[in-house]
Amino acid sequence: QLTFTRHNKKNKFVKLTKKAKIYIQEKLKLDWSPEQISGVMKKQKLSYAVSYETIYRYIYHNKSCGGRLYFRLRHKNKKYHKRSNDYNTRGIIKNRISIDKRPKVVERKSRVGDWEIDTVIGANHKGALVTIV
Repeated sequence: QLTFTRHNKKNKFVKLTKKAKIYIQEKLKLDWSPEQISGVMKKQKLSYAVSYETIYRYIYHNKSCGGRLYFRLRHKNKKYHKRSNDYNTRGIIKNRISIDKRPKVVERKSRVGDWEIDTVIGANHKGALVTIV
């Protein structure tokens, strides 16, 4: 019960003070990244120091309200991928059939077209290897 109460009292979202917003806007005008802004705020031990993710949330909230702070980001209009517990779904084929459920005739590879193909992509997508058996 105590744990439940303690966890519910936690403030899940940090409120940005007016001072913090002004500081963030000034640094964005100097072409600082949210990571740099957050790092300097913490290093200077400012009372309104926040994480870089909070700064990104502020910038994108500003954008959704018609603001133009996101133009100050280095990557401009490119999508920011928020850190979360979701997993990368790249490379998952929809409606795929498991290799264990293929017909036995395919195992023998006696027919034309019963090939196994695999692709390996190199680091930074700089190379590729295709194996066909």
